[in-house]
Amino acid sequence: MDKKRGIIIITICIFLAAGLLVSGVYYGIQLESLHHEVSSFLKSISPFLFIVLMITLPAAGFPISVFLIMAGIKFGIFYATIVWILILPLHAMIGYFLSSRLRQTIKRLIEKRNYHVPKIPENSTAMYSFLFYAIPGIPYSGKNYILPLAGVPFSYCVLMNSIVQAPQGIPFIVLGRSATAMDPTLLYIALAMFMVIFVLLRWVKRKYWDVSI
Repeated sequence: MDKKRGIIIITICIFLAAGLLVSGVYYGIQLESLHHEVSSFLKSISPFLFIVLMITLPAAGFPISVFLIMAGIKFGIFYATIVWILILPLHAMIGYFLSSRLRQTIKRLIEKRNYHVPKIPENSTAMYSFLFYAIPGIPYSGKNYILPLAGVPFSYCVLMNSIVQAPQGIPFIVLGRSATAMDPTLLYIALAMFMVIFVLLRWVKRKYWDVSI
């Protein structure tokens, strides 16, 4: 009886293993097909058009992380990072310009999303701006509108956005490159970078942000 039960269990395990193997191969083929389609689509877009979209759409609230991943796929790590660093000041400039021209409209939109415009002490503008960009919670585009509304000078908005957001975007670029190269090493590097940034920002939040607010 025990021998028959053992044979049944082994048979079931074999069928399950075979099913998992077949499923893995099938989904692997599907994933590779999807990867090929995405890569082909991104390659079909001209670099100029892609960069224009990367400048304008995140300013309207589209997730910047999606563009960073796509940039890693399209341009590779080095050139995507250069594009990212060059675009950061433009996003801050757009946010500052629109916040100055459409102050009440943007303020209402921000408040509808349950965010508020903070009051920043004049002697803490630089530190607060740095922490505001560093601490996660508010979407990337929202930060570029909220700080100008709070009265932060133009130079701080541009400088702090560039300094703080640049390293936070690089893991997404590496992640995109790992997908197009099908390289698990790059995937592990991206995950390690995410972990380091997460731990560092948690430490900054506990040490400075929670004390200052």
